[in-house]
Amino acid sequence: MPQCDCSTDSLVVVLVPLLTMVLFMYVSRQSMPSRSNRYWSAAFGTLALCQLWPQLVAAWAWPSLLGSVLFSVFASLLWVSLRLQQERSLHLPRLMLAFSVAVLSLLTLSFVARPQSAQLLPAYLYAGVLMAACAGSLWRDQSKQMLHYQVFATVLALESLLLLLPGLQIFVPQLSRLSAHSSGARALLEVSIAFLSLLAGAAGIHSRLTAAQQALQDQGRERQDAEQLTKERQAMFEKVFQVVPDVLLICRESDGVYIEVNRHWEHITGYTRAESLGRVPADFDFWIDPKRRQQMVDKLKQDGELHDFQASFRHRNGHEFHVSLSAARFQTGGETYVINVIQDVTVLRDTELQRQKIEGELQLREKLLSTVFQLVPDTLTITRLEGGIYVDVNRNWAPLLGYSREEVIGLSSADLNLWVNPQQRSDLIAKIMADGEVRNMQVAFRRKDGSVVQCVLSGSRFGLEDQGYMLLSSHSIDADIAAEDARVLAERQLRENESKYSSLFQFSPIPLGLIDLDSRKITEVNDVWLKQFGSIGRAPSAAAAAEAEFWCSPAQPAALLSILAGGGSVDQIEVQIRNKDGAILICQLSARLLEMNRKAVGIFSLLDVTRQIQVEQEIREMTAQLEQRVLQRTSNLEQANSELAAAMKRLRLTQQELIRSEKMAALGSLVAGVAHELNTPLGNSVTVASTLEDKTREFSQLLESGQIKRASLERYLDSSRQGAALLMRNLGIARELIGSFKQVAVDQASSQRRQFDLAVVLDEVIATLSPMYKKGPFSLTTDLAVGIAMDSYPGPLGQIITNFMTNALVHAFDGRAVGVMHLRSRLLSDEQVEIIFSDDGNGISASDQEKVFDPFFTTKLGRGGSGLGMNIAYNLVTGVIGGIIELHSQLGAGTEFRLLLPRIAPTI
Repeated sequence: MPQCDCSTDSLVVVLVPLLTMVLFMYVSRQSMPSRSNRYWSAAFGTLALCQLWPQLVAAWAWPSLLGSVLFSVFASLLWVSLRLQQERSLHLPRLMLAFSVAVLSLLTLSFVARPQSAQLLPAYLYAGVLMAACAGSLWRDQSKQMLHYQVFATVLALESLLLLLPGLQIFVPQLSRLSAHSSGARALLEVSIAFLSLLAGAAGIHSRLTAAQQALQDQGRERQDAEQLTKERQAMFEKVFQVVPDVLLICRESDGVYIEVNRHWEHITGYTRAESLGRVPADFDFWIDPKRRQQMVDKLKQDGELHDFQASFRHRNGHEFHVSLSAARFQTGGETYVINVIQDVTVLRDTELQRQKIEGELQLREKLLSTVFQLVPDTLTITRLEGGIYVDVNRNWAPLLGYSREEVIGLSSADLNLWVNPQQRSDLIAKIMADGEVRNMQVAFRRKDGSVVQCVLSGSRFGLEDQGYMLLSSHSIDADIAAEDARVLAERQLRENESKYSSLFQFSPIPLGLIDLDSRKITEVNDVWLKQFGSIGRAPSAAAAAEAEFWCSPAQPAALLSILAGGGSVDQIEVQIRNKDGAILICQLSARLLEMNRKAVGIFSLLDVTRQIQVEQEIREMTAQLEQRVLQRTSNLEQANSELAAAMKRLRLTQQELIRSEKMAALGSLVAGVAHELNTPLGNSVTVASTLEDKTREFSQLLESGQIKRASLERYLDSSRQGAALLMRNLGIARELIGSFKQVAVDQASSQRRQFDLAVVLDEVIATLSPMYKKGPFSLTTDLAVGIAMDSYPGPLGQIITNFMTNALVHAFDGRAVGVMHLRSRLLSDEQVEIIFSDDGNGISASDQEKVFDPFFTTKLGRGGSGLGMNIAYNLVTGVIGGIIELHSQLGAGTEFRLLLPRIAPTI
């Protein structure tokens, strides 16, 4: 700082800072390089220069001024060194500001005629304040409360006091006597500062070495802890690997070599762990169908994991078993491995197959019993013993009593007022409870219309799931009673009048015929006969050939006549006849011998039981063919499943091809639109360029001929300026179009997530799609809210708007001369935005609205429509973007698509 002489003391004052600088430089190079050591070296180099400065520039006018500046630099470097040593902030902006103010003040005061001490006062104050700040920083350093730090702080405080004395003399003049001895004291203090700085630097090096050594020790302990944890986890994994009840297998994916198996491997395959490790699947004969293994490998490579893959294995001893495999890929040490979990599901599979077989048989039996229940000619009912609730009735119930099945189920006979005499039901229940069954009990039932029908009822009780039930069989005996009454009446009227007998014969509900025993010809048949068998029954009386054709076997009428001639009767014997259509019927024939007009006449009846016998035969055949049908249906089911799988595969391939065609069609339309938009500005540019070329050629000819004039030059320059302006304007339009196209193309090609402004992206998409409607009678209006920032997928969003506009142009405006589309967007909340695309086109019918988003649905099938546009839009909205799509439309009133999208798309 200020004045220094060339005495021995001043030489020491110069050498000590120089040696200190050299020592710090040496330490910085040999031990641990640090910024603080470099600043210490620079500080004491500056101090040595400050001490030498008066001798080096003794002839210069301002040695004290420049020495003060150097001492201020020393004080600044000392401050920086201490702050770096203590790892504290440097406050460089404020330090540089204070240094600049001090230097400017020195320069200003140097031009004022004042004493030297007053001129150097800014440097004194700046250095003194910094020394005081350094002393305070050392005292506040609680982590380094060492003796030499405290001594260092004291020395810096004394140095600060001596530097501030010139300023204090202004307020306390008595301090001027101390200033006379301040130079020697300051020299001593500066030497002390040098030595103490060396101690502080050495302490910092020791502290950093200690910290580094401690860090190495901590890293060693952490590495030991990590190794111990790895060993414990490996032991735990090995224990879990062996304890898992399923078979675990780890193999290398590249070559399939078995790396590890657990203890259950030997049980399920028959091979020991030692026999299996290091080998590949080809060394064993596990897979019954090797193609299944390849299918498993392909699926694992495709999906990365596998679950419940069914396969058949062969044990070492030769028996086959069924397994379920699950697998997953993982990487370790740069190699890909596969862990397999194998479960023996043979018992479960056999049980499931047996269950399915039993269920099939039960369903078949149930269907068979239900069929028999319905086909039995009698009326069958199932009722609960308790309460008499009807559980089921067969189809003969309605013809007998007039009630449909639906009207009866859940009601009781009391609810229907069915019993004419309720005591008959009480007697029926009592007999069934006593004997377990009842046979041929005659009862009277009331029909739905109120009429009464006489029936013969049989039944029995049975139990099912702790419930008591009754199975009742009944049939009307009104016909039997009527027949009996008719027979009695006929006998009485026969004695009275033969004509009355004929009337009774005709009104009989049973097909009846009369046969003359003498002529062996059928002489008469009733109306029921004619309805069931046709007039062929009468023909035998007139023609023997017709009668012979009626009976399928001539022995049948011969046997009948033989029995009747012998005085016997015929009861329900089976005979075969031909009806009027030539069909063979099986009937039960009954006959009796009568005497009429003193002639022996046989009366016989034919009851058609063809259907009943056919049903019985079908039941027998169905029972005999049960197992064969089950096997056949199982085979048919497997074939149907195979055909279904093949059809699904073809359908997926067709869908992929249609999607690819849809994209190519959209690309072609887009390229055509881009070419159309760019054609105008580029064509104008070519025209202007060719004109400029002609003008330039003309100007060149004038120049070569030496006939150039100022007016020609001005015309050429005017043409060039106008042409350049036109070129720039048209090329600018093309550049803007290409920029929009490129942004939309990048968004739709990459489908990458990014942050964007919704209005900007929609404007870019509209600019790209404008060629689709710009030259036609259709238009698009927009109302887009600006400033809506989104973190989503602009590519899929552009694809959605493209599909909406394409759908409107192709379908909504089909057959219309004009049409308007609207695109609006707004912010609903901080998390959600709304986009609405609408048109005033034809609209969509209510039935078609349910299928709009279905794949392959289109109203223009065969006319260019693939039916995938709306399905793709729906999948993009609900899948990638994570939003909701709504459709509102009426025929003739247009269509509106409303999108509710999150501002931040979900993570895929």
